[in-house]
Amino acid sequence: MRENYGSITFCSAWVIFRKEAIDALRDRRALFSALLFCWLGPFVVGATSYAAPAVALLPTFLLMPAFVSGMHLAADCLSGERERGSLEPLLLNPVPPLEIAVGKWLAVVALSLLASVLTLLFAVAMTHVAPLRVDLSPATLLYMLATLIPLAFLFSGVQLLISGWSRSTKEAGSYLSVVMLLPMLTGIFGEFFPVRLRAAIALVPVLGQERMLSGLVRGEAPQIGWLLAGGGCALLGGIAAVGATALLLRSEKVVFGR
Repeated sequence: MRENYGSITFCSAWVIFRKEAIDALRDRRALFSALLFCWLGPFVVGATSYAAPAVALLPTFLLMPAFVSGMHLAADCLSGERERGSLEPLLLNPVPPLEIAVGKWLAVVALSLLASVLTLLFAVAMTHVAPLRVDLSPATLLYMLATLIPLAFLFSGVQLLISGWSRSTKEAGSYLSVVMLLPMLTGIFGEFFPVRLRAAIALVPVLGQERMLSGLVRGEAPQIGWLLAGGGCALLGGIAAVGATALLLRSEKVVFGR
């Protein structure tokens, strides 16, 4: 596939973003699944607040919605379009594959960020119901959100890349279900086999964010430098994944099925 689109303005990316975002809001099953993960984690922590490890698992439950909430949309907007036969006509338009990938990426990011915000709000509500020894002040919540935002970009980019590589929506869902274990196991092992947060750990995506969230939950002062550095690495990872997805969209084997 050869293209000559001229300069990239990303105007089409905004159009694609709006279309995917509207379609995602119409998919009630996907929204219900995303909302389930938003409140389920804080609820479990609140319901088991009498147990010592309950609060320790809160960072894991904060990580998961950022990944799970956009998973269905990521699988549908590339693998699903290939199955429906609408991906090829989309690529025949005078729009660079990078703009298409960016537009779909931002839609998945928006859904992941929405889920992260809702999860934090549910966590705050749970602190008023259950006797949790967690101080979720407005400043702490802002630091937590700043920690989660880069992960939304990273997770969404990786999900989109997997979806573009997969032959079908079912195959994409299978791969994404396996990749979902990464934030889950990182959070669990990070708490039961604690790794001290330092500069080298802060730069590792997912692990660094999990350690930062764990420190915030325990009331430790945030390390702004490490937060920015770790967030930058996660954001770069998301951008790289989107770039790789754009390269996949230039391949006829990927567009028509490998």
